[in-house]
Amino acid sequence: MNLKIIRKTEREAIIEFIGEGHTILNLLRTELLADERVLMATYDTKFPIMDNPVFKLTTSGADPIVVLREATSRIISQCEEFSGLYARAMK
Repeated sequence: MNLKIIRKTEREAIIEFIGEGHTILNLLRTELLADERVLMATYDTKFPIMDNPVFKLTTSGADPIVVLREATSRIISQCEEFSGLYARAMK
């Protein structure tokens, strides 16, 4: 996954997700909105097939990149847990 930070301040980050679609961004948005430090997490894509989505994250003062990294770590942990449970269920 390639990301391009368009703008970053102490409370806000605007990031272009190159080549990604709704599946991963909706999951990321949902996980971020569960974090009490997050005031806004949203993304927009002008034309879904041709444009890269732009994600906007606003926090209550926490570094938005740190918050984003923590959210992705939680998602990875959830996927690993699911994968393990699924593998055991299929035996």
